Amino acid sequence: MSLISVVIIAKNEAANIVDCIVSAKQVSDDIIVADSGSTDNTPGLIVATGARLLETDWKGYGQTRNEAAAIAKNNWILSLDADERITPELAAAINSLSLTNEMLLYGFRRKSFLAAKKIRFGEWGRDRVYRLYHRQQAAWDLMPVHENISGINISKTTVPGELLHYTMKDLNEYSQKTLLYAKLSANKYFEQGRKASLIRQFISPVFSFIQNYIFRLGFLDGKEGFIIAYTSSKYIYLKYKFLNSLLRANK
Repeated sequence: MSLISVVIIAKNEAANIVDCIVSAKQVSDDIIVADSGSTDNTPGLIVATGARLLETDWKGYGQTRNEAAAIAKNNWILSLDADERITPELAAAINSLSLTNEMLLYGFRRKSFLAAKKIRFGEWGRDRVYRLYHRQQAAWDLMPVHENISGINISKTTVPGELLHYTMKDLNEYSQKTLLYAKLSANKYFEQGRKASLIRQFISPVFSFIQNYIFRLGFLDGKEGFIIAYTSSKYIYLKYKFLNSLLRANK
């Protein structure tokens, strides 16, 4: 376990952080939590678990993760969010890795929950994330949303097991995050000089719903499958709507 350090980002995650750290201890004895201004008991809980607390101003997802990775004891970094949990099967797979090839980026399946419902189909059912990397060969990019690990000549591979993602505790939180991510994505597209046609704003959401709810079998997840497919299509509509607003304001 001494080859890997775990980095977690958190803010006001008192309900999640202990379980996340406990699951991380299956693969590492060096756990750093970057806390960005929590007003609840998150910092105290971090210290009580024996993890290292890094109190820092919020600088964006990627930069905050990189800042925490820079003070890790090990070069191999496993990056987590506070609402994620490493399963025993995934921990066993990670612990069995030789980690001799610094150019590999390791990924695994992620299973998300909407409230108490584990989602098996649709867009969420296909989720795979890449989170274990060598910090001398790769780092997080600085995108404002949907950040990724990148590096020169990095190859991707996957390991068995699942990362559990307790992403939304209720529909109100889901709605708020959808709105936030749509605005962040619109800002990213604007900075990249991208345009938003009316076809993208109105046709792409419909295609997304049909793809996720029907062709990716989202309907098999019941009402939650419908909610996720609908909200994903709403997110696409909103991000192009916000992008068009930014473009009009810039003229």
